[in-house]
Amino acid sequence: MKRIFRSEYFKWGATIFLAGALLVVFFQITNNFGGFKTGISTFLTIVSPFVYGFIMAYLLNPIYSFIIRKTYPVIKGSAKPTSALKISKIIATVVSILVLFGAIVGIGALIIPQLVESITGLSQTLPGDVRHFTEVINDYLDNMENIALAETLQENVEEFQNHVISWVQNTFLPSMGSLVQRVSSGVIVTIKTILNIVIGVIACVYFLNGKETFVAQLKKTIMAFFKEDSAEEIFFFADYTNKTFGAFISGKILDSLIIGVLCFIAMSILNLPYSMLISTIVGITNIIPFFGPFIGAIPSVLLILLVNPLQALYFLILIIVIQQLDGNVIGPKILGNSIGIASFWVMFAIIIGGGLFGFAGMVLGVPVFAVLYYYAGWFVRNKLEKKGLAQDTMDYTHYTKYEIDDSEVINDTGQTPDKGLDADKEEAAEKDNRGNNK
Repeated sequence: MKRIFRSEYFKWGATIFLAGALLVVFFQITNNFGGFKTGISTFLTIVSPFVYGFIMAYLLNPIYSFIIRKTYPVIKGSAKPTSALKISKIIATVVSILVLFGAIVGIGALIIPQLVESITGLSQTLPGDVRHFTEVINDYLDNMENIALAETLQENVEEFQNHVISWVQNTFLPSMGSLVQRVSSGVIVTIKTILNIVIGVIACVYFLNGKETFVAQLKKTIMAFFKEDSAEEIFFFADYTNKTFGAFISGKILDSLIIGVLCFIAMSILNLPYSMLISTIVGITNIIPFFGPFIGAIPSVLLILLVNPLQALYFLILIIVIQQLDGNVIGPKILGNSIGIASFWVMFAIIIGGGLFGFAGMVLGVPVFAVLYYYAGWFVRNKLEKKGLAQDTMDYTHYTKYEIDDSEVINDTGQTPDKGLDADKEEAAEKDNRGNNK
C-alpha cells in the first residue's frame, strides 16, 4: 500500500483530482456568489463571539505581554518558574481586561451623551437650517445683476430645496419615527450583541492565556504534515503576516484616535457646530487609508454648511491642515513603513476590498494586499535568481525615451535593491537573536 501511495502515478492522479475538485468548488462559488456570501455571513454571525474575542485578544496582546515581561522576573525570585508564570498571566489578564473595560466605559461616557445630543439637535434643526440656507442663497441671487443667470440658478436652488425638504419630511423624519417604533426589536438585538460581547470577553481571556499552547499545537501539526523546509516557510509567512497586520491595525487605531481628538479640540476652539459628532465621524473614517479623510470630511462639511457657510469653510481648512499633519508627521511616526506598498496599490486594495467586503474590506484590504504583494515579489525574484537575471526593479527601468541617461536618475534615487526572502529571514533571525540576548 505504501508503494502505491509513493508512486508517481498516484501523485499525479491525486494532483489532478484535487485540481478538478478545486475547479468545481470555484465554479459553484462564482455561480452562487450571493448564496455563498449569505452562508459566510451566517457562519460569521454564529462564531461572532469568538471573532470578538480574537480581535480583543489581538489588540490587548501587547499590554498582556508587557505585564508578563515586567512581573515575571519580580515574582520568580520568590516562587517556582511555573508558578511565577501562572501568577504573571493572572495579573496580565486582569490588567488587560481592566484596560479594555476602562477604554469602553471612558469612551462611552465621553462620546455617547454628546453624540445623542448632537443627533437629537440635528434632527430638530435640520429642516430650519435647510430653509435658512436656501433663503440666504435666494437673497444673494435676487441681488445679482445677471438676471438670466440668476433665474437659472434660482430654479436649481428651488429644485434642490424641494428635494431636500421632501427628503427630510418623507424619509428622514419618518425614519426617526419608525426607529422609535422598532425599539422593542432593537432591544433584543442589543441584548444579543451584549451577550456576544460578554462571551467574546471570556473567549479573549482564553485566547490570551492559551495562545502559546494554540501556536504550539498548530506548529506541531504543520511539522507533522510538511517537510522541515516547507514548515519553516509557513512559520515565516505567519510571522510576517502577524507583524504586518499588528503594526498596521494598532498604528491606524492610535493614529485615528489622535486625529479625532485633535479635530474635537480644534472645533471646540473655533466654536464649530456638532464638534463631537463630526470629530467621531472623522476619527472613525480615518481608519480607512487614502479615502478615509474624504469620506469623513464631505458629509461633515455639508452639515456645517447648512448652519453657517463661513464656518463650513473654516472646517474645510481645518480638515486640510489636520490631514496634512497626519499624512506628513503623525502617520509616518506611528505607522512607519509597516505596509511597504505604493500609494496606487493602497488605493487598489481599498477599492477591491471595499467592493467585496464593505468597511472591513476597506480597512483590512491594505495589509492583506501588502502580504500578497510581498510574496508575489519574492516569487518573481526567486524565478529571476534561478535564471541568473537581475532582481532589482531599477535594472528594468529606462528613461531613454526622454533622452535621459538611466544611470543618472537611478543613482540619484537612493533606492536600495530589492531583498529576497532569504535576506528577510536572516534579518528577522538577527533581530530575534538580539532580542534574546537582551
